[in-house]
Amino acid sequence: MNRRFVRGEIAVTPTLGNSDRLRLLKTIAETLNEAADMNAAIHTLLRHIVHSLGLQTSWIFRYDPKRLYFVEMGASGLPPALACHDAESLKSGWCECQDRFVRGRLHTAVNIVRCSRLRDAQGDTQGLVFHASVPLRSQPGSKALGILNVASPGKKPFSPETLGLLRTIGYQAAVALDRSTLLLEQSRYAERLRSLAALANQLISSLDTGTILSESCQHLVEILGYSAVGIFSRQSPATPLVSRTISESSADQGYQYDQVASVPVMPETERLLLPDSVSGLWQDIPQTPYRIRAESRQIRAIHPLDQDLLITAAWQIAAALENVQAYRKSREDAQHQTRRLVASHLHDSVNQRLFSAQLLTRSAAVMWKAEKDNPKIEEFLQRISTQLAHSQVEMRRLIGALRPPLAKEWIVRLKEDLSHLQLSTGVTFDLALPQELPDDWDQDALYVLKGIIDESVHNALQHGEAKFIGITLSYDCHTLLLIIQDDGKGFDPEHTKAGYGSQTTDERAASLGGTMSIESRPAQGTRITVSVPLNSFVKESTV
Repeated sequence: MNRRFVRGEIAVTPTLGNSDRLRLLKTIAETLNEAADMNAAIHTLLRHIVHSLGLQTSWIFRYDPKRLYFVEMGASGLPPALACHDAESLKSGWCECQDRFVRGRLHTAVNIVRCSRLRDAQGDTQGLVFHASVPLRSQPGSKALGILNVASPGKKPFSPETLGLLRTIGYQAAVALDRSTLLLEQSRYAERLRSLAALANQLISSLDTGTILSESCQHLVEILGYSAVGIFSRQSPATPLVSRTISESSADQGYQYDQVASVPVMPETERLLLPDSVSGLWQDIPQTPYRIRAESRQIRAIHPLDQDLLITAAWQIAAALENVQAYRKSREDAQHQTRRLVASHLHDSVNQRLFSAQLLTRSAAVMWKAEKDNPKIEEFLQRISTQLAHSQVEMRRLIGALRPPLAKEWIVRLKEDLSHLQLSTGVTFDLALPQELPDDWDQDALYVLKGIIDESVHNALQHGEAKFIGITLSYDCHTLLLIIQDDGKGFDPEHTKAGYGSQTTDERAASLGGTMSIESRPAQGTRITVSVPLNSFVKESTV
């Protein structure tokens, strides 16, 4: 690796007068202080430097000391060799000034550095070979936040006055970068909290433990930006991994100088989700047997605030799982209460009738032995027959209440599920459903129809953030028609990829020989219409 510094004696830029220096510093200070977008402010700052000092080009790198990488924040006047492919040559790879920075050898402005990026660039460099490098520090002796590079053709050095001015500009830029970094961290933290709040609403609408854990992993990868998130169970030592999501994006933000600093390598036994992860974090999900594991391929990727965010997510997952348990318990309690009512009814009605029939049978038997032609025997037998017939009717009624025909039960169960969703999510349902469905309808087809409704409602809540959902189900002698309409945020079907739940719903409708159409506009909700031939539901009679 060839590293060489060339020094000269003639200044390349004219010395600015005090008024010009003050004017430039005032302009830069105003630009940085008023900036809402730091990247845009950096671009403006670089243009001021190039114009005021008569330079060819300038660019700035920001350094992340935790993750050991540089990010190119802006440039002005780059030669074609560096500007091509969206300035790709500035955004990756090793260079001389960055190496000096990381090794602690760039304490002050360095006059002329042979630029390794210009040396290796393919194309027109416009005569640029060297540049001056200025560390960005918010105050003398403080940690450097990045590097400012400026260049003009030739190898003539900058004057001490110009280097001093560049150091002052570096102080201004560093203060702005330091402030913007703090604001960015606070903004990202607030945005992630908002995303976690939205996740809580999505999880609470699910009544399946597996779905809750799977969606939690998926959304935590998206919200927190980890390479992978998994959920483990402490109750299953043999197969502890319950769910896992790995991010599709594996690109780093910049060139990492991990060969310079001594970075502890995470033991292989702790790389539970990725073979190449270098950072990891655990968080128990309270009141459950589950734990969250987050891993990243980036060095020191775990921010101190990440633990707080994972704690928040863990409590939200715990609340969703508790909701599932409460729902199951409520159904078990309802079943237990039903069994008690049936037992009481059997005792009060059927049992009494059977007991009465038993007494009549004994009386008839006694009479038959004493006097076979006694006319009361026939009367007793008739009363016994009546009691048994009433008992049989009562038993059929009770059995029907406990195990109704599945087609009739379908409407009841649908209403129960939607009622629970309404209580748990706050969404309002407007239902226009038949009172019951014919007994002879095919149960497999009804199962598919229920899946279409479940998927559509889930998408309206999760993706559309709907507050109102209308469901209309009707049929005639030829066709069954299902319409689901919500007041969610909607989308543009022509510019949205297949997804949003539409692909699964469309496949289910097609499996019944039907069709599905979606009408939606941004901010105007979504309307899903499913049309299915009635013969998909009516069982063929056999003779």
